[in-house]
Amino acid sequence: MSSTEWPTGLFVSADWLEKELANPNLRIIQVGGENYYHKLHLPGAALVGYADFTGYRDGVPGCLPEEKLLQYLFSKLGIDESTHVVAYDATGGQDASRFIWSLASMGHTQGYVLDGGMGVWYSSQRVSDHKVPEITPTKFKGQYDLQWYADTDFVKLASEGANDAKLLDVRSEGEYVGQVIRGPKGHIAGAQHMDWVAALTNPQDPRLQDDGALRDMLAQRGIDHPDGDEVVIYCQTAHRAAHTWALLRHLGYAKVKLYDGSISEWGMQNLPLIPGNSPH
Repeated sequence: MSSTEWPTGLFVSADWLEKELANPNLRIIQVGGENYYHKLHLPGAALVGYADFTGYRDGVPGCLPEEKLLQYLFSKLGIDESTHVVAYDATGGQDASRFIWSLASMGHTQGYVLDGGMGVWYSSQRVSDHKVPEITPTKFKGQYDLQWYADTDFVKLASEGANDAKLLDVRSEGEYVGQVIRGPKGHIAGAQHMDWVAALTNPQDPRLQDDGALRDMLAQRGIDHPDGDEVVIYCQTAHRAAHTWALLRHLGYAKVKLYDGSISEWGMQNLPLIPGNSPH
């Protein structure tokens, strides 16, 4: 494959990435794994911690930080408007997806997630490295692009049927129905449920299922028009939900938002939740 033939979906295979390791327009980012990065990582991969691109907003954890912080971070990582980025992790794609969403929220949509992450890479005995790459900083000029972002006011309107957005809760079934020891208990009114891990091949193989199975899974929840459906995804802190955001973008959904504050913010504002299996 030519280095200019960039994927159309957000998830890339280990086979594709292995062929592109020497591509000068590609930046590989390991998200998390600080304890072993200096012993083992993908060749040329830079390290970023999850806390480096998330922060607190009004006491809510895991939120999009200030614009200037992200500009500084992406500049330090050598990312500019011409750079394509592949992120990977050891959390089934959650951390990497959140990083790619953060890039997109700063106007940079040339980002991808390594399908299966480092587990798939190393289990197939691919090349690794221990050297820290020398990265020339850039001047990242991107600014907030909030087309991928939903706030509580937008989600309230969706819950009340005051806009056309569809809500998707990707927490566990127990969290969705309210069978948890600590609150908040239940889901936002109108939200369909799809545990984010349902999209994976199996618990031992964190690669995505095939596109057909994923489309069927979404269609069963009334999400079946990539060009028309507007979907808002949430979990507890927009961590798991970031993976599902990347999944829908991978399948060609054009209008997908991540509820950044998710249930943490909803609960802190004492907004109502619905217990049980029914969306309403």
